Amino acid sequence: FIFVYGTQWPVPYERVSSRPTNNAYCQAGLIPFCAPGKTEDAMIYVDDDNDTVEIFALKKPVWSFKFGDLMAKFKIMHDALGFRSQKTGRNWTMEWYELDQLFNCTFPHVLKNDTFIWCDQGALCVYDGIVDSMWNGSSDLSMLKKVGEIYGKDYNKWATWAVDDNNTGVYYETWSAYSDPGPSAIMYFDSYDCASFVIRGLNHLLASGARILPDVHLNYTRLNIYTHEPELLGTYDQIVQNQTLHSDFISFFREFDSKKPTTGDWLKSLVQIYETFYLTRRFYFYYNNVYWYMKLKESTPLKVSFDEVPIISLLDRSK
Repeated sequence: FIFVYGTQWPVPYERVSSRPTNNAYCQAGLIPFCAPGKTEDAMIYVDDDNDTVEIFALKKPVWSFKFGDLMAKFKIMHDALGFRSQKTGRNWTMEWYELDQLFNCTFPHVLKNDTFIWCDQGALCVYDGIVDSMWNGSSDLSMLKKVGEIYGKDYNKWATWAVDDNNTGVYYETWSAYSDPGPSAIMYFDSYDCASFVIRGLNHLLASGARILPDVHLNYTRLNIYTHEPELLGTYDQIVQNQTLHSDFISFFREFDSKKPTTGDWLKSLVQIYETFYLTRRFYFYYNNVYWYMKLKESTPLKVSFDEVPIISLLDRSK
């Protein structure tokens, strides 16, 4: 473990050979995954290789269906891509997000026998139409913005890449972990979320021949943990062998479990969650099926950032 993970920062995100079946225990909650239309892995292609497909960056507040623009006040935004065929006028949306909603992807469910179930898969949702009212909300951070164009034949090749990307990168990762908030910080772990898909997608679109409009500036939400160098603990089976560690480990994750029986239980957990980040400043972190211990930084243990991420391929091509 130390050789594979401890000598390389950030730790590489591990892909799979094929998508596993989602655990029947896991449920999306208020809204089922990909409610607007197509099932996961479905893709929309264009019929004419000479068609021109317009590319749009889409942004809305997280949970806007329930809370409106509330999350925009904290700069917690959801990102997606939109496309439009100039020949036919057909338009469609692609979103990569949690199969079972955000909190379920971020923390496990602790069962009565002190075992875990992780509901942490994410997948690509593809559906016809771009709902203008969804992305052009009242928040200043909402966005429906044309950012480029690509020929139909090149778009179809990119769409094939997007299907493969979806089938091999299946686990949602909420957190980014850094040594500190500064520009020279070490990144220990990178998030893998809706914004990550858009960033990858735009770079691959450009590499596939897309023409990106000048002066494109796109900001993305990151939920950042700032920590001293993480300590590898190993797999869950390895943690079980240390009774004291295992007891603390279970107690830690139980506070974050979203299935609380009463409002009082939730309020108690919120107090303990605050203590976790700002008083005891510790965190057990799950990545690539192994666990790490983090001693969080005193000055800034946790922060939401909303920074510009350039389209790297565009910068490389201009050199």
